[in-house]
Amino acid sequence: MAECLSEQNRAGLYSLDRTLSGLRDWHEALRHWTVRGEVLVARASDAVVGFAVANWSFFAHCFIALVVVHPDQRRRGIASALIRHVEAECPSARLFTSTNRSNTIMQAVCESLGFVRSGIVENLDADDPELIYFKRLR
Repeated sequence: MAECLSEQNRAGLYSLDRTLSGLRDWHEALRHWTVRGEVLVARASDAVVGFAVANWSFFAHCFIALVVVHPDQRRRGIASALIRHVEAECPSARLFTSTNRSNTIMQAVCESLGFVRSGIVENLDADDPELIYFKRLR
């Protein structure tokens, strides 16, 4: 289900981003991440149904910066599959991710996959702190 970004997947990725643009406009960031090879996509029936962005941006540790699943495809294990794929590919022993305090669904996904809360960052989004999660892989 999860695969690295290819030219074939690029159009589907940008299309999915446009359906979610009400949340935040990630288009410019996605261009940057795709050029750097940091995007992993989930496909179903030849359509991009989700994606994750993973890189070394968090204090030189592997960090899942973003997980997005199409609203019609949620609650099917896609986010978990993307995160597990990142875990399998992560060369370090520590993996981090984050989500807004209001995103209780992503918090539940993180906790179900063995992540633990590791901190909080205020002032990224108005009145919605970012919760940092950590998982030891080895």
